[in-house]
Amino acid sequence: MASLGVRQFIRTDQDLNAYLAPLSLQKNDCVIFELEGFHSRLALEMLQTRMRKQAQMFDLSEELVPCMVWESDRILWADRSVLHGLNAQLAEQIFQDPIVQMRVMRTFLAESATVREVSEDFERILEGGSIPDSEIYLRYVDAVTNYQSLDALKFSLRIEEVTRLFEQVPGMNEEWREALVRPAMESLFTCVYRRQLELLLIWMASPEAYPDARAVYRRQWGFLETEDLDFADFDTDVFVDSKMKELAERYDGDPENVQAQLRHFNDSLAMARQLYQGWMNSLLSAIDSMPMDRIRIYNLLRLWSTMLQHQDMNRWVKMRFFRNMYHLCQRGGMSSKEVSLRDLLVLVQERTFGKDH
Repeated sequence: MASLGVRQFIRTDQDLNAYLAPLSLQKNDCVIFELEGFHSRLALEMLQTRMRKQAQMFDLSEELVPCMVWESDRILWADRSVLHGLNAQLAEQIFQDPIVQMRVMRTFLAESATVREVSEDFERILEGGSIPDSEIYLRYVDAVTNYQSLDALKFSLRIEEVTRLFEQVPGMNEEWREALVRPAMESLFTCVYRRQLELLLIWMASPEAYPDARAVYRRQWGFLETEDLDFADFDTDVFVDSKMKELAERYDGDPENVQAQLRHFNDSLAMARQLYQGWMNSLLSAIDSMPMDRIRIYNLLRLWSTMLQHQDMNRWVKMRFFRNMYHLCQRGGMSSKEVSLRDLLVLVQERTFGKDH
């Protein structure tokens, strides 16, 4: 496996077309995924793009993974033998080679930093009243689908294999093993709920400060209520206000009850982290007696933790992208209901060449 890092695969409209081009696939040779939760054309095209990137992102092949979304039926076909071959190849490498493990972890971190940077650049231009140019747009599409494609690691780094590996550690028991494969981290759901409770306290105690706090909440978290472009139905002041009223009733309108819940979140997370660190220290001590395996086991544990965190962040990255594409459609006078990646490319290309919208 070559050195992994941040790479840009989609630089031109021809590059984008390669990931969106229709393919001729035989149904009997394919794994079929049902996509009932995908409502927009944009979501389907992003799925196809990131799936075609899987081999590239793990540096297993320069060939795109043969897969095809059928929009009318909300299904995706993917070549079974290619997918199985890639998963098996990656699994063999990450379980056996510590260098590959470190390179993959570095790729996760580098792609995470890149997609944040590109998202912020894109938003800064939109908020400044302009439409980003085609170079920035393509870089954004590329960064998001790069980051999302890393989710394929879950098909190679399976929990059964990870726990089987830990069973080799001297003194390992079921409680210890379970603690190690469930790292102490705050889920995206809990993080959003925490932010809602913090906003609720402002709603209760400082009505004059609430509108500004609500605007900050919406910008950072309001787009996470759903999984597709229909987030716009929920990312409104009216929806957030209704959420505050609902939460206020749940906590009997008492700020002390809300504060108690926030303390519970903090205490539970602190305790979980303390226990996890204790088990980690025990693991590090135990694998000292395994000189041939200790680096490999430690790296796999860190990679497992990174992968779980990525699955939460994957949704945040995706929904932030949809939010920004929705705003791009508004800025360009387009409907977001059936918009495609190519439609948006045409929009930003027209902006690049100075055409009026």
